[in-house]
Parts: sequence; C-alpha cells; structure tokens
Amino acid sequence: MSTAPPPNPAAPPPPGRLDLAAQHLPCSADIDDLLDQVAADQATIHTRHQAECPCCQAALAELAALWSPVADLVNTPIHTPDGLPAAVMRHIHRLAHDVWYTLQLTDHGAIRVAARTVAAIARRAALRVPGVRVALGRSTLGPAADRADIATHKHHHPHAAVGILGRTAVVDLALAVSYGQPINHIARQVQHRVVTELHDQVGLHRAAVNITIDDVLPPPG
Repeated sequence: MSTAPPPNPAAPPPPGRLDLAAQHLPCSADIDDLLDQVAADQATIHTRHQAECPCCQAALAELAALWSPVADLVNTPIHTPDGLPAAVMRHIHRLAHDVWYTLQLTDHGAIRVAARTVAAIARRAALRVPGVRVALGRSTLGPAADRADIATHKHHHPHAAVGILGRTAVVDLALAVSYGQPINHIARQVQHRVVTELHDQVGLHRAAVNITIDDVLPPPG
C-alpha cells in the first residue's frame, strides 16, 4: 500500500516580504499585507474593512510612521545608510509579535501597555469632560463590531473598541451627554482630552479618537 509523501516545508517568503510567522491583527488582517499597502504609499486609502476597523487604522498609521525614513530616501539622491531598511524591518517584526500591547523601546528595555488599559484611560478621560454622562468603549458597527467582540472577549475585556500597534492607537467611544449641552463642542473636548491623556500617561505618539453620541439624558438632579 502506498503512502502519501510528507508535506513540503513552508516556502520562504518572496524577496522583499517580511516573514511575520503568520502574524495577524485581532481583526485577522495580515500585517505583511498592511506593510505592502504602506510601502505602496496607500496607507490612507482604506478598504471598506479598514474604514470601520480601529485595529487596521492604528496599524497603518504606525507602519507608515516607521516606514517613512525608507520612503523619504526613494526620491533623495543620497546613499541609503547601511542597515536602515533592515533596522526598520526588525522593528516591524517585533511589533507584529504582540498586537494587544503598545511598545516603547527605551535605553533600559521595553515598555508595554495593554490595550484594555488604553481603553480604560480613554473612557475615564471622556467622563471628566463636563456634559458627558456615560462613556463606553464601543461604537464600531457592522462586521467590524463582530470581529472586535471576538477579539476583545479573548482578551477578557469585551467592548474595548481600541486598535493599537507600537505607539499608535485608534479608539472608538460611544457617549451619552446631558440634554441641552453643545454636543459638537463636547465631542471635540473629549477627543482633545483623550489624546492628551494617552500621550501623557501611555507615551503614545499618535492617537485618533472616533466619537459617536448615542444618547442624550435629562440634566442630573
């Protein structure tokens, strides 16, 4: 009786592709594909999924920032510093191994902050804005919401609609505000406060805060 030959070992990645050992974001997006998108100067051209996904938005922003020294050299008639592309790729490879934590490298080691902590800081910062009555870490709609639920349940923190990679975060917040308050002004104040506190407390370089006003409540008292 003949037996089937053993499966062939996995082929090495093509030249120019980063072997991320099948690393994916919590939403299942392939980080290597996102890097290709950034390298093609299309980081701000979002697919339908990316337009709804804070994980992809954070990853694209972080990868674009990391890739910018390489992109700047494309049209610059100078010699590429030895080791620069390799150093960029090593940093991206390190980021890809844990997409549930921020990553800040210092002279003394690495600092990581969990996504659930970023989400908690964002919610508490929002609640300190006058007129905000309720702040929840969920406003993502459609299929992206289902993926976020699956991912955050696995991380023991449901409804944390936050995407992080490296020192970049995208946060979705759903708010209820007091009736009679200027909603647009409150939303902008929340964005400013959340971005400021994430920068000061977590050390994030880039943060985007998407606000959805889900309800208005009678004034307290």
